[in-house]
Amino acid sequence: MRRILIVLCLLACLIAAFANAPVAQAKKGANSSTPAPSVSPTENPLDRIKTLQQTVQDNPNDKDAREELGVLLIENGKPGEGRDQLENAVRLGANDAQLWYFVGVANRELNDMPDAVSAFEKAELADPGNQAVLSSLTEGYLALGRADDAQRIAQRAIALHPTEAFGYVALGTVQLDRGQFDDGRATLNKALAIDPNEARAHLLIGRSYMAGKTPNPDLAIAQFDTVLKTSPDDLDALHSKAEALAMKNDVSGAAAILTTIVKAHPETVEPEDDLAELYLSKNMETQARQEFAAAEKDHPKATEPYVLQAEYDQNQKRFTQSASEFEQALAIAPDDPRILFEYGRLQLQALHNPNKAIDAFNKILAKDPNNADAQFFLGEAYGSQGNWTQARDAFRHAFEITHSAQALYNLAVAFYSLKDYRDARDAFEAIASHQDPKHQDPQIWFFLGDANRMLGDKQSAVAAYKTFLALQPSGDVAAKARGYIKQLSQ
Repeated sequence: MRRILIVLCLLACLIAAFANAPVAQAKKGANSSTPAPSVSPTENPLDRIKTLQQTVQDNPNDKDAREELGVLLIENGKPGEGRDQLENAVRLGANDAQLWYFVGVANRELNDMPDAVSAFEKAELADPGNQAVLSSLTEGYLALGRADDAQRIAQRAIALHPTEAFGYVALGTVQLDRGQFDDGRATLNKALAIDPNEARAHLLIGRSYMAGKTPNPDLAIAQFDTVLKTSPDDLDALHSKAEALAMKNDVSGAAAILTTIVKAHPETVEPEDDLAELYLSKNMETQARQEFAAAEKDHPKATEPYVLQAEYDQNQKRFTQSASEFEQALAIAPDDPRILFEYGRLQLQALHNPNKAIDAFNKILAKDPNNADAQFFLGEAYGSQGNWTQARDAFRHAFEITHSAQALYNLAVAFYSLKDYRDARDAFEAIASHQDPKHQDPQIWFFLGDANRMLGDKQSAVAAYKTFLALQPSGDVAAKARGYIKQLSQ
């Protein structure tokens, strides 16, 4: 399952917990309860947006109006437009915690966590004790794998606000994320001692009981039920309880909860997908296909039901069926880079159809030429055709973006295949010199020997072949290396 996974998903829980952090707190004061500027005594938010849009049209240099408009747009589901307004306000001289906090929120909603963290850091500089900022910064650091930074911020939140629950929730989340379950639960219980109704703490404790070597779904359900007693429609608690029931093989109980969510939220496809994935996780494929069919009927513009089935069939090695399902998704969203990428990889690696793969990767690169993964696999596809000139160009671009050893290795192979032995030698030398001495790739040394041999550098070629043989002394390639050494030593 993708969301109703039978594993711990602490980071997802953290994001859900903090996504609704009180935005008013991010205004201009750690303990401020002043309403955010979106709250107007005379206009509802949508009317206020229209008023502000007219204001900035009449006076493009009104930074305060742009900031208020940006916040409102983000709060009302338009993070891209809102971020644009806030960035214009920054260019006009605006610089306060609220502005940077909402830039971070917008970036987070747009799945740009590095820029979100950068914005939250600026908000923290403007208001170091702000609760919403500290919580969001902790979340962001965890999402980027920066657990030490996340823990530092969480501990500072506790130091600044020792009688508030949120800092203990943040620290407990970091500890659970690190697998420190006993410490994490102890810290979260400190939050509950301050606020027994802190839903996030109950959810995190509950999910921690579903992790580790000895999961205990019953203890988890007790935590989720505590939340549901006061908030019976809490989606996180409902989803988590369904997952715990599935862990106990109570499929009917889990399905009943998910069906309730489907009925309560007919406007979105995700609950129906969740129900289908529950059945897939229990190898109940017939029921899963029925739920996916219902999702496709109810949400004809949604790609997710097709993509989830394509991923499942790919895992089952039903590659042709998987490709057909990806194609159905692409018929709805022909430019979706994620679908194009997975479809391209399937065509290249499983169906051995490089032409369709090339077409998919080129569609991604037409809109995002710096997509390193698409560049790399485009090179792989050209290489599989023996089109080494195009492969070289794609691998070179991938390496310029990532500077990864894998991209450089493939670029070196492309140089070698094009008989550009000088560039191939330089690339293989660069890789060889940066290898972990304990985990060297023998192939690199063989190719380096070959490139030097073709360039007439006998001494360097022999040295490279000998290094190869020290790593891989037997096999056909080893026999070939010994033959070259004998030939070059005459």
